This record gives sequence, C-alpha cells and structure tokens, in this order.
Amino acid sequence: MAISRTNLIDRKANVRDSRLYIIATEGEVTEKQYFEMFKHPRVKVHVLPTQADHKSAPAHLISRLSDFKETYDIAKNDQLWLVFDVDHRKQKELDTVCRLATQKRFQLSISNPCFELWLLLHKADAIPSAGKCGEIEAQLRALMGQYNKTNIDLSQFEPGINDAIRRAKQLDTNRQSRWPADTGTHLYKLVESLIQFTSGGKTSA
Repeated sequence: MAISRTNLIDRKANVRDSRLYIIATEGEVTEKQYFEMFKHPRVKVHVLPTQADHKSAPAHLISRLSDFKETYDIAKNDQLWLVFDVDHRKQKELDTVCRLATQKRFQLSISNPCFELWLLLHKADAIPSAGKCGEIEAQLRALMGQYNKTNIDLSQFEPGINDAIRRAKQLDTNRQSRWPADTGTHLYKLVESLIQFTSGGKTSA
C-alpha cells in the first residue's frame, strides 16, 4: 500500500489545499540548498538529490522520481520535476530522457550549461559569452566576493528571484524546446510555478 502524502506535509497545513513539489536533482548539495528558500504552508518542496553513489545521469533521476511516485500516493495536483544540466550530454541522450519524462508526466527544468547559470541570473544581466560552467562560477565569485557550491548564502539570491525569472525568459528564445539549445535555463518554469501557487497569482517578472 502506498504511503499517504500527508506524511510529507506540515501538520498545520490544509492537506487538500497543499501541493507537493518533488524534485530530482543532478547535484548533491547546491540545488537542495537553493530550494530551501521556498517554504510556505501550502507547499512542500521535497528534493531527491544525487546520493554518495554519484548516480547523477538523467536516467537515474527518472528512476528516483518513479520510485517516489510508486511509494507515495501522489495527488493529481502534485508536481514531479527533473532538474539537470545539458553539460556535455549528447542530443540522443537528451531526446531519450525528455521523451521518457514526458511519458511519465514528469516536468523538465534543464540548464545549459549548468545550475550556476540560474544563480548568476539572480545577480546580473550579463553572462559569459562562452557560457562555460567555470566562467559562470567565476563571475558569481566576482559579484559576490565568494561562492561555495556546498554552502550557498540564500540571502544573496532570495531578493533576485523575480529578476532571475525575467532574465531566464529573455534568454529562452524558443519556448517550445524541451531544453535550452544555447546558453539558458528552464529553471524559471519550476520557480515561477512555485511562486504562482503560493501567491495565487503571477510573479512580477
């Protein structure tokens, strides 16, 4: 028998009016820390990060989400998301993963080249022309004085969430694409959904 989803929701919350966001991430630490910002009585964000076995390929993320969905009685309005990077992956792998995720009704939030681009968009309009992860992290350090992906300072990013959404949308020149073909990130889709659900309206982005 599946475990009741109420076990994951704050006891003070109205269970029927609450939504679970289950997020399988490629990273072990950074993404999980970032999503700790989104705390609200109507929302429970449950992150399934890559574990010490380092099985971070998108296919493993799909397996983790599938296992979770089979374990808990997920409600119709709950959302299950895949968060990973294009990085060095070939188009064939991306096509396969996106097709399988769609079949399972998992939602996609993919960054090209990496999650740090999403963080950078909280701070600046300009991004490195080459769009390489190392350059993006270097720009984050230059803007913030320091950047440690194992211990990110949430206070540095929370004020810029709507700016990040706006900038990511500007980079997303093909809204129908399942992942950014050029430098960009679809994390705005996940974050905007979180904000809209908790605010009952649109973001200011």
